[in-house]
Amino acid sequence: MKRKALGRGIEALIPIFKEDTPVGEYATGPVELLIDEIVPNPLQPRKYFNDAHLEELENSIREHGVIQPIIVQKGLKSYELIVGERRWRASKKVGLKKIPAVVREATDTESLELALIENLNRQDLNPIEEADGYARLAKDFKLTQEKIAQRMGKSRESVANAMRLLKLPRKVKEDIIGGRLTMGHGRALLGLKNEKDVEVLRKKIVIQTLNVRETEALVNKTHQNTESPVREKPKKNIFIKKLETELERKLGTKVKIDPNIKGGKVIINYYSEDDLERIRRLIN
Repeated sequence: MKRKALGRGIEALIPIFKEDTPVGEYATGPVELLIDEIVPNPLQPRKYFNDAHLEELENSIREHGVIQPIIVQKGLKSYELIVGERRWRASKKVGLKKIPAVVREATDTESLELALIENLNRQDLNPIEEADGYARLAKDFKLTQEKIAQRMGKSRESVANAMRLLKLPRKVKEDIIGGRLTMGHGRALLGLKNEKDVEVLRKKIVIQTLNVRETEALVNKTHQNTESPVREKPKKNIFIKKLETELERKLGTKVKIDPNIKGGKVIINYYSEDDLERIRRLIN
């Protein structure tokens, strides 16, 4: 199927059900579909479902039923979930045969975006799942970080920082998924280039349950132990620190002013070609 750019907007795909809203306003209206005729969305960004949260939802469905319909699109032999996989899974576990649903037409981009938004709004994805979702929007649908940020209601910097987590070694990402490490731990470990150093620190953080500040201190200490001795540089004065902060605010990225005896250098971080082009436009 040829992928189309977003055009209709989220409001056209996510129905808001009110008591005074006529059923006829929706393409099919809420209908009852057989649960076994529905299959998960392959574009679903969530790969891990919390058993405790699912159990809470199961108990709610046993008592009140499925209050809000799921959203699906019709395939050749079945219906594919767009929004509501947790409700669908919980309903199956409860033993329901049917579930209320609204049938919609949606492009792959819209399906992925809706699944992301639904999960982000209802129950946070873990940071790696969130980063994976952004990366797929960028790669598969050619969306820039700025456009992703606009659609998700986030800042471009937060999207860029999330996507950087995908550069972490596999074991670190697994610990973030499992909740043993946070996004802050991951961002601190990104400061290390040597994977062996990362692995040593990863184990230490998990075993000693170190917080992010302690992790950052360990990363800095590792840098000091591995880098060759260099001539002592002048300490940054208040003006330099203030200027760094001002540049970071204006450029929306990390800026480092590195002074030395003869002058110094300004280092501006960027995280993609789109990000570099954005910074170039701001400077011009």
